[in-house]
Amino acid sequence: MAADPPKAGETASTRLPLTVLVNEHTASASEILAGALKDNCRGLLVGTRTYGKGLIQSVYELSDSSGLVITVGKYLTPRGVDIDRFGIAPDFSSQPAPTQAAEALNACRLSAGLQQAGASA
Repeated sequence: MAADPPKAGETASTRLPLTVLVNEHTASASEILAGALKDNCRGLLVGTRTYGKGLIQSVYELSDSSGLVITVGKYLTPRGVDIDRFGIAPDFSSQPAPTQAAEALNACRLSAGLQQAGASA
């Protein structure tokens, strides 16, 4: 049985919604962070689809100076979305109005089974 993924031990520094600007150059760690913020309904992605760098690879130099690249893992968002080759679609192509942003985050929370902003714990 697989172990539960690690979780942060402290509460978030803010409850304010985040806007994360993304584009086709958003890759690797920044793409993983953007996906985590989106999947956890902590922020909205604004811009264009991300790069889609979802593989973890090891590179080995061989004795004849050639190389061997082996894929050893892949990145998934917290909801299990495979980002490789396709990237992550933004929520909006340009900065949404505050009401649009609030509606999008509340819809995300409802679909994820999370409480709406402002609801008591």
